[in-house]
Amino acid sequence: MGTIGLMLGGMIWAVLGLSAVLGYLQAIPGREDIVLFVVAMLLTAAGLVGFHTLQKDSYGWLGRTGFYVALAAIAAHVLGAVLYLAGNPAFQWLSSPVGALGMLIGFVLYGIATLRARVLPRWYGLLLAISMPVSLGLGRFLAVYWSSLSFGLFFLVLGYALWSRRSAVAEGASRVS
Repeated sequence: MGTIGLMLGGMIWAVLGLSAVLGYLQAIPGREDIVLFVVAMLLTAAGLVGFHTLQKDSYGWLGRTGFYVALAAIAAHVLGAVLYLAGNPAFQWLSSPVGALGMLIGFVLYGIATLRARVLPRWYGLLLAISMPVSLGLGRFLAVYWSSLSFGLFFLVLGYALWSRRSAVAEGASRVS
């Protein structure tokens, strides 16, 4: 489920970013963009759980801290967005700054722990560590939709790489037997 979550979440993040670039989000009368945001967040969390399952015995307290901080931040983001959809904008602070800052800290710590654990290739950890700083930076200095698009591309790459790795391991095991 983790690899599929990463790929689907990455796809939705990228669709959100591209939709904003192309102006489709202004054409949507409802708040489907927020619903897609919530779905992307939940799938990203599922992907993180997959990463955690794969390397939880190898990355120590730093990895666990990063993992739980990232999950708590995603939960804050989702809660803030759902309350906003329900007509209560008073809790938007849960999404930003709390959720965004928590995701930044969690993903950086989690990426560093992944680098140190050496369960996955080093570039996995590097991509995890830079995903939020780069995405937030692009959103801050260019436009918000570049943040969603870049975050989506990072997670599409990570999900596909994990899926390819799993397929290669399964194929190798079937040749041995």
